[in-house]
Amino acid sequence: MADIFQEVDEALRQDRAKEWWDRHGSKVIGGVVALILAIAAWNGWTWYQTSARGKAGMAFSAAVESASKDRAASIAALEKLTSGVEPYASLARLKVAQLTAEGGDHAAAATQFAGAGQSLASADLRELSVLLGVMQSFDSAAPDDLQARLQPLTARERPWRSSALEMMAAVAMKRQDMPAARALLTELRDDPATPPAMRERARELLAVLGGDGGEKKT
Repeated sequence: MADIFQEVDEALRQDRAKEWWDRHGSKVIGGVVALILAIAAWNGWTWYQTSARGKAGMAFSAAVESASKDRAASIAALEKLTSGVEPYASLARLKVAQLTAEGGDHAAAATQFAGAGQSLASADLRELSVLLGVMQSFDSAAPDDLQARLQPLTARERPWRSSALEMMAAVAMKRQDMPAARALLTELRDDPATPPAMRERARELLAVLGGDGGEKKT
């Protein structure tokens, strides 16, 4: 009889976890995308070495700023940069995919992120394209496929480790593997490199899933 009650309790926790993800999932993904692209753009400015890159940088910034007013025009301007100088050609490919996703075509955005990843010279940006592609194909792709794509990004010292761990926890929830989700969220919570807002989300979701939302005891 105790096993039955445990199964009922686990089912209730799954429902609560799904409710939490439905309520906050879009904010998690949106926040991660905004943060990642902001960091990537900033790194691009550190590679500012020639007048050609300077012009490309200004054109990239102008195209990004215009996106809120005219997404189609912003995409057209960014596509012109994709055959230009690095790092803005790579950043433009990623931004085009992001704007496509914001327009609601997640399948096309996932394809664009995958295509961008194949042409990126920077390993960090290639991993970024994988992460963003997973976010766009989260609802349609099989959990095993999503996990296989995310796993290499969770290695120590990888730049997108925290975001990859958070997405892997979401994948575990998708396959209803709550022990795996709790383990990933605990790892995310206890990692000193985890950004504060992401650590707080991990605590909150751990509490929903029945895990210890507090810090690791030493």
